[in-house]
Amino acid sequence: MPFWRKLLFEVRLAPDEMSQKLTGYEHNGVTCIGMKTDIPVILDEAIVKLDPDFFWLGGGEVDLKLGIRTSEFVDYVKPFIVSCSGT
Repeated sequence: MPFWRKLLFEVRLAPDEMSQKLTGYEHNGVTCIGMKTDIPVILDEAIVKLDPDFFWLGGGEVDLKLGIRTSEFVDYVKPFIVSCSGT
């Protein structure tokens, strides 16, 4: 990764109280579907390249997961697709 990319963003987890206020979801139940606040979503390009075209994400409750086709997720959520996992 070029050095300048590291200078542009500082990505970190929000404290639990702030996360719940912004998303409407409790700790370990956060999902980007139906958040209270419009927060940009970042998706690693490795997920976009998955075969089959499918992945799991949080479903809004601690014990709930949502399985979705990657292409449908990208069309609906319109995430920023970046290389951030080093794969």
